[in-house]
Amino acid sequence: MKKFMTETYEELDLTKVEGEWIRSWVVSMVQEGKSPRTIHRKVSVYRTFVKFARRQGMMEFNPADSVVLPKVERRMPEVVPEHSMSKLFTEDVFDTDWKGRRDRSMIALLYETGIRMSELIGLKVQDVDGARKELRVFGKGRKERMLPLLPSTMESIMQHVMDRPLGDDDLFVTDAGSSLYPSFVYRRVNHYLGEVSSLQKCSPHVLRHTFATHLLNRGAELAAVKDLLGHASLSSTQVYTQHTTAKLKEFHKASPLNHRTAGE
Repeated sequence: MKKFMTETYEELDLTKVEGEWIRSWVVSMVQEGKSPRTIHRKVSVYRTFVKFARRQGMMEFNPADSVVLPKVERRMPEVVPEHSMSKLFTEDVFDTDWKGRRDRSMIALLYETGIRMSELIGLKVQDVDGARKELRVFGKGRKERMLPLLPSTMESIMQHVMDRPLGDDDLFVTDAGSSLYPSFVYRRVNHYLGEVSSLQKCSPHVLRHTFATHLLNRGAELAAVKDLLGHASLSSTQVYTQHTTAKLKEFHKASPLNHRTAGE
């Protein structure tokens, strides 16, 4: 920014920048082919400087307030294909010892319920209701929600609890029998998804995206997925409809109707 202001307006002092100058700077970046995300990031840096300058009494207002930035398209979350998730749970990917059952149970919960990694780590044995086949989860703000579990997942969890090393009431523990931590969960998920998927990013959050997308692709209502994910509003859940729309477009391209000529 300083280089642009110096070359264009011969001004080195960023506290004297005017709103029109910033708009010209944004236009120049667009013409240079910089991405909207890059432009947003650069203007954000200047806005941070202005906040500091105003606290120090060096500026009275923010000249970037009136600047309209190019729209940033929301990135579609990465999703593991259904056939890959099916392969993970139907082939001999997991070991048969208690560690393998733990890993299978953890990944099944992440994919089957869409819970966050922090919610998985916070699970206690008493959060599993074997009779009703439900899982109690405490989300953001300690908001409680009950999630249904498949019989196979319930069986895997119960077997894991019986076979694991004795410890406190954490539902899942590490190889050493201590409480889970984020990097441990990430490594386990990354390892197993890497066995069945070519995605570059194989994180626990990818399973949350995958859960929501697969449900919507199979006709689930958006409001129901919102409740399962523990979202406060539908706007947070709507990002997953992008995958559903993209899938519909692929169907249309492959449809025989798409190959008919205008006169037919």
